[in-house]
This record gives sequence, C-alpha cells and structure tokens, in this order.
Amino acid sequence: MKTILTLIILLFSHATVAQKVNLLVVGDSQVGATWGKTYFGNFLQECLGPNFIIFGKGASVPGHWLNGGLEKIEIIQRDPEHKHLNIGAGEIVPLFKKRLDPMIDHFQPNKILLSFGGNYTANTDEKIINEIEAVMKLFSEKGISSADCYFFTPTYEMEVATRRNVELRDLKNVLRITAAIETAINDRCQIIKGVDLMKSSPYFNESTKLIKREPLAQSTDCSGPASNDNVHVCGKAAQDMARKVCDLI
Repeated sequence: MKTILTLIILLFSHATVAQKVNLLVVGDSQVGATWGKTYFGNFLQECLGPNFIIFGKGASVPGHWLNGGLEKIEIIQRDPEHKHLNIGAGEIVPLFKKRLDPMIDHFQPNKILLSFGGNYTANTDEKIINEIEAVMKLFSEKGISSADCYFFTPTYEMEVATRRNVELRDLKNVLRITAAIETAINDRCQIIKGVDLMKSSPYFNESTKLIKREPLAQSTDCSGPASNDNVHVCGKAAQDMARKVCDLI
C-alpha cells in the first residue's frame, strides 16, 4: 500500500511546478528495465551528483521519447531517493516523464545525457539520422548547448553461454549505428562512443572483442537464463562502464 501511495504522489505531484535538476538522463533498457538489477543505469545513479533524474524504457529509441510509442512498456525512474522505481506505463505516466519536450521544460536540466542505439539494429541509417536530428532540433530550441549535451552509444556484445539471443547485435551493426548517430549529431552534442569507452575496461576481451560476463553476487540478470543475453551489459562490466561515463560528464 505504501508503495502504491508513493507512486501516485510521484506521478501527480508537482505536475506543473518545475523541478530543476543538474542532470537529466534518458535511455533504453540499459538505463532502466523492470528486470534489470545490475545494468548500466543501476550503477550510473551511484556515481552521479546529488541532483539528477533518470528515465529508462525497454526497447525504446529517441523517437519514442519524442512522439510516443511502446505505451505498454513500463518506465523506470531513478533519482537520489529512488533507486529503481517503476512508474508504470501508458496514460498513468505524465507527459513530463515520458516525452522529451515537456520533460526538459519541467526539470530544466543543466545537462542532458541520452543513452540509446541498441534498439536501432534493424533500422536504416536514414531512419536513425532523421530521428536523432529531430532530437538535436528540439535541444537547439530549448537552448541546450553542445557543452551540456551527451550521447552515449552502444558498446561491444556481452559474452554468452551457448548462443547469442540477438543476432543483429554484432560489432559491425553497432559501428554502423554509431556512425549514423555521429552524422546526425554533427557536433551539436558530445558523443561518448561505447566501443571506444570499453576498450580500456578490464572486462573487455581484446581477442574476442566481447565484454566478459562477471555477475555480481546474487545477480539473476547476468547469469542463469540471462547468460545468453548478448545485448545488456551487466554485472561488474556494467559497473565499470557507468563509472567511466560518470568521469566524462
């Protein structure tokens, strides 16, 4: 009951009153997934400053945060008081927690970090470029400069136990997606390339070009049934990746 009341208060309080934050983070399931307990977003919140808010939605790309879509998928919110808060899906979630335009108006962030790209594997370069350009146009209209904007792109695949769950998520595709994002951004945002970032990680296997799967204690999202997930960076590697990103922003 207490959890339900907390959720209702968070969803509907301050709906029209700005809640200024230093950093706004928006991303896909790497940032926030109902099932993810040791993903990038879980650790990112631990190394950020005291004034931030994070929103993550599984399977999403920037267009879903611009125009809608995937309305049945729940959104995870993280902030200094809530490490992993499921704020629901669809109409129950206010626009300022699921659309970039009202989100920026409401939270008035000093800086923005976007973390996307992993769900573009089946999209054309044109689709990716058009979508990212729309985001950059919005940022320009909101007065967000390149110095205050960061875009974190996908990194290498994770090691798997027996088979890769997502065939399209290979290094060639990741590099293609990253190049398309870079073309669209065109120096209007600072790009943190996931592939470059993790080359120096102790959890990167140079010979296989894969990220080592080293679960944390009692983690179920990085072992067992999840051990064939080649998409989601988890466990110790996710912790290391988050710390590296924190150092850059």
